[in-house]
Amino acid sequence: MKKIARAVLAAVTLAAPAMARPYNDIMQEAQAAFASDDFATAGARLDEAQVLRPYSLYLTRNRVLARILTGRMDEAITLAKDVADRGLVLETPPSEAFDRMRADPAFAAIEHQMTENAKPVGNANTVFEIAEDGLLPEAITIGSRGKTLIGSVHTGAVMAIDDNHMLRTVATAQGGVFDLEARGKLIWAAVNNQLAYENAGKDPAFASVMAFNRKSGASVREIRVTQSDALLGDLEVGRKGVIFASDSLTPRILRLAPAGETLEVFAQDARFANLQGLALDEKNHRLFVADYLTGLFVVDVKSGAVTAIANPTSAHLGGIDGLYLYRGDLIGVQNGTSPQRIVRIDLSEDGAIAMGLTVLQQALDEWNEPTHGVIAGTAFHYIATSNWPAYDDEGRLREDAALHPLRVMSIKLQ
Repeated sequence: MKKIARAVLAAVTLAAPAMARPYNDIMQEAQAAFASDDFATAGARLDEAQVLRPYSLYLTRNRVLARILTGRMDEAITLAKDVADRGLVLETPPSEAFDRMRADPAFAAIEHQMTENAKPVGNANTVFEIAEDGLLPEAITIGSRGKTLIGSVHTGAVMAIDDNHMLRTVATAQGGVFDLEARGKLIWAAVNNQLAYENAGKDPAFASVMAFNRKSGASVREIRVTQSDALLGDLEVGRKGVIFASDSLTPRILRLAPAGETLEVFAQDARFANLQGLALDEKNHRLFVADYLTGLFVVDVKSGAVTAIANPTSAHLGGIDGLYLYRGDLIGVQNGTSPQRIVRIDLSEDGAIAMGLTVLQQALDEWNEPTHGVIAGTAFHYIATSNWPAYDDEGRLREDAALHPLRVMSIKLQ
C-alpha cells in the first residue's frame, strides 16, 4: 500500500520513553521552529520525534537539514552515513543547504556509497504478465488447485488468472481489495472504500473483512470495523478460522473469532504508528507485525502481548509492506525504502531478535512499487507492478502517469 512515510535510522531504540510526548505535538513544535528559523530547536524536536519513529526517512532527512543549518556539517554527514551503511539512499532535493553538504569533500565517499546502494540486485523472474487496465493490484494469494488470485484496490475486483494468463473476475467488493486469503470454500478479503478506490468519497468511508464463495463469487459475509476510523492493510486467516487484520489508520490489530460477528481490538501499543504486513505463526502461537515507521513486532496470539523485535545489527527493519513467514525467517517487501527491496530477515528461534537481513532483490527495472506476495512452495511470488505511484489518493491517474502491465515475479527461497 502507498504509505505515509519512508524509513531509516534503526540505531535508535524501538522502546519509546515511558513519558514520551505525543508525536504530533513534537512535530508541530518542530515545524513552528523551522518556520521561525530556529533551526537548533527544530533539530532537537526532530531528534525527539525520531525516537518515536525510528525508521522515518522523512525525519532523518530533516534532522540532517537542521544540522547543516546550524553549522554542524560533521553531524549531518554522520547521519547520512548511517543511512548509507544500511544499504539505503538519503533523498535530498536540490537546495542551498543540501548542495553545501554534497560539495563537502567528506560527503564524497558517502555519496558514492549511496550510488552503489541504488543499483539493482537480483535477477528478474517473471511468472506472468498481463496488460494493465486500471487495476492497481495490491493483493495476491493462491487458491484451490494452485490458481493465483489478484485483488484490485482501484476497482474492487477479485480476479483469477487462468492457464492462458488471462484475468477472470470471480467476485467484486464495494471497495478496494487490499489483501486476500483463500481458505477452503472461501476467499477472504480486506476491503476499504477509500484511498485509491475508484468510488472513494461517494459513500461514507468504511473498512471491512469480507468473505466470498470461491465458486460462485457471492458475498457470504461482511464484518465492518465499528471502533473509530480504520484502513485495513493486511489479514491472516488461521486454520481454525480465526482472523487477524492490521489497521493502518488507527494503528492496532483486530481479531475476528471463528464464526464471530464483530472485529474486536486485539492488540494496541503506543509504539504502533502505521501497521502493515502480518505473518501468522500458528505453531508457536505468535503473530509477526510490520510497522512502516517503527519496525517489527511479535504478538502473543493468546494474550495479545506486544514485543518489539530486537535489532542488534541495526539492520533496516522499517518500510515493510507485505510480510511473510518462511521456515522461521521473515520475507519482507520494503516499498518504503529508497531503494525499494525484498529482504529476508533471519530471526532467533524465539522470534524476538532479528539476527540479520539479506537483500534478495532490489530496484529492478521491471518494478513499479512491489506490494504483497505469497509463499509458493520454496518460492516467493509477488506483485511487482502495483502502479501505486500512478494514482492520487482519490484514485485518479496522475498527469503523464505510466501504467506498467500487471507483472507477478518470483524469488527462489532455497
